[in-house]
Amino acid sequence: MRLVSTADLKNHTNEVLRTALAGESVIVTRHGRPVASLLRIDEGGLDRLASGSSAAHAPGRGDRRRAQTALGPFNYASFPLAIGAFYVAYGPDGPAFARIAPSAAAFERDAARYLGARVRSASAPPWLSGAVEAAFRKHEMFRGPVDLTRVGPFERDVLAVLRRIPAGAVKTYGEVAKAVGQPGAARAVGAACARNPLPLLIPCHRVVRSDGGLGGYSLRGGVGLKRRLLEAEGALPTLLG
Repeated sequence: MRLVSTADLKNHTNEVLRTALAGESVIVTRHGRPVASLLRIDEGGLDRLASGSSAAHAPGRGDRRRAQTALGPFNYASFPLAIGAFYVAYGPDGPAFARIAPSAAAFERDAARYLGARVRSASAPPWLSGAVEAAFRKHEMFRGPVDLTRVGPFERDVLAVLRRIPAGAVKTYGEVAKAVGQPGAARAVGAACARNPLPLLIPCHRVVRSDGGLGGYSLRGGVGLKRRLLEAEGALPTLLG
């Protein structure tokens, strides 16, 4: 995988295209944040793309079934935690979106915006209740499947590394960048953490700055909540030491 800035793309277009045509994934960044990707498409992929475009204009029953699978259906459940009301939307492929929100209506708006589909309130299935309990109170990693279909390839690689950071440990943004094969992409890792659709279940709070600072945190409560979570996990002595 190769990271290029928008300036590189503009000034070295042919070189970047040759990289993509050679089969290497190219991630385009703007101000250090991933904004697009370039992937090679073979003839079969081009045919499938064309077929998909045609189907979008004249969907049949099979196309509607595939669209329904891609878009859910999604339910959500709420969990009253000490840090606030924690909501998780889930579908056929597992948890897809989670946030601390001031109300169910606010979460429904945020989830619908991210998922591209409405979400319905439902009783939490036992596996989800267990996952939230384990993540928050026992600081255990969620090992089940998660729905990352709306996440780009670079961000997906970052989230995979985050899922391997145990409670009580931290990694720097630079260390995560090295782990995904992009040692110069610490800022892009920070952006990927900020866009993590499943905080707590995927522990982006365990990624910190190389100078000992905590960095940012996307959940409601921000850096103060991040510090609280790390302290509960016993990671602050490691970080401050």
